Amino acid sequence: MVVENLERTLKAYEGLMKLTPDGDNPVKVMPDARMAEIPLGGISVEFIEPDMDKESPFSSFLREKGEGVFCYCVFVKDYDSHINHLKEQGALLEEVEQKDFFPDNPFRIAWVLTENGVGTRIELVDYDALPESEK
Repeated sequence: MVVENLERTLKAYEGLMKLTPDGDNPVKVMPDARMAEIPLGGISVEFIEPDMDKESPFSSFLREKGEGVFCYCVFVKDYDSHINHLKEQGALLEEVEQKDFFPDNPFRIAWVLTENGVGTRIELVDYDALPESEK
């Protein structure tokens, strides 16, 4: 979810539903945003506060739509097969290599864009490239 204020959002989730991020330093800093994740027993909700001074998919989303669900994230094995299949189907994708979270372990992600008629972006993450601690 893209949010305007990460700390305010985390406080609201803690106060209303007793949900908190894991760890002593739950906020991760990326070049164009800050994020925190709340685990929900097998799944998690990721909150992203974009740096509005930098152009990114997150800042564009917040400007255009306000706070809300940016995408659904799916961790996939055999990432290349999934991406090739989507391309064969003519899907519009935005592909990037994610180096910010695990600098020693970059991994690939691709967003299936809403122009494909999926309603909300779908993020595919290369599960096999994640560090063992994240699997």
